[in-house]
Amino acid sequence: MASVSVPGKGGKRKVDVNIELVPFIDMLAMMITFLMMTAVWTQLGKIQVSQAATGGSESSTPPKPTLQLNLTVTERSYLLLVGSEMKEIPKTAEGAFDTAKLVEELKAVKKDYPDHRSITIAAEDGILYQHLVLTVDKCIEAGFPDVSVTAALG
Repeated sequence: MASVSVPGKGGKRKVDVNIELVPFIDMLAMMITFLMMTAVWTQLGKIQVSQAATGGSESSTPPKPTLQLNLTVTERSYLLLVGSEMKEIPKTAEGAFDTAKLVEELKAVKKDYPDHRSITIAAEDGILYQHLVLTVDKCIEAGFPDVSVTAALG
């Protein structure tokens, strides 16, 4: 507790004020804890953006075509889009997502494109969060550490 004492002047009475600091310290501690716990979620909303170079290039080598690698998680299956080729990885007989087959397909893509690091995952509205996190983990396990998550169109 902190107190402020102002002596009275000119016949005014003395003012004593007690300021309770403990509730303010408690509130500050709670806010810091909350902000530290929610700081992790800013990584999901992060988008890597870079500005394309303008003007003529001095280099004589043509730029390499980039691979578009998209994975859509639907209620029925995984849909893997590699360039213009679509591969469907259906659920297992038990109704679970076939993550082993997904990792196998992603490793095959990694073998064909060893320098490629990024993948975009789109999930339909009905997909549980735990399935989305599992899918992200499997993509990282297969060698694609730059994962972007978007909402599925349609």
